[in-house]
Amino acid sequence: MTEARPTERERWDARYASEAPDAERAPEPRVTEALSRLVPAPRSAFDLAAGSGRHSLWLAARGVRVEAWDLSPVGLGLLAQRAAARGLEVGTRVLDLSQELPEVPPRDLVLVVDYLDPALHGRLHALLAPGGVALVCTFTDDLPGPHPSRRFRLRRGELRSLPRLTTERLEEREGRALLLARRGTEP
Repeated sequence: MTEARPTERERWDARYASEAPDAERAPEPRVTEALSRLVPAPRSAFDLAAGSGRHSLWLAARGVRVEAWDLSPVGLGLLAQRAAARGLEVGTRVLDLSQELPEVPPRDLVLVVDYLDPALHGRLHALLAPGGVALVCTFTDDLPGPHPSRRFRLRRGELRSLPRLTTERLEEREGRALLLARRGTEP
């Protein structure tokens, strides 16, 4: 009899279940540097594929109202625990980002770090308020080492723009691509 392969949610839940609550990963420095330079500074954000919330916590500590979305309730549980320990408020929602996104009030910032689903890129504009910013940071195929696997990496030059948004910053270096794009100010 063949053993069933774990679902994507089960794999991520198992990963987060093995993570100690006090063993937080630091936020990605190129992401925090880009966010620190935003003018105006965002007041509200969605952190998509947030995992255990390293970027959500960073934003909340700076006064941003954050809602973190992820497939893993275990990862989001760690985020809630860490936020409470710091006296921070971060909303969470268990959500499969490969499915239809819920209709929600738009935010000033949509953040997607280390999650690759090009179909999601075409839907980010709907989550942004006029003048809002989407920041996508992910791996490229020139990253050394076997992790993440090639299927979770972009080819160099592949991340050039986001549909219906205007690119303000694009960089590729050291096996990472970062794109910052803004929605127009029209309602």
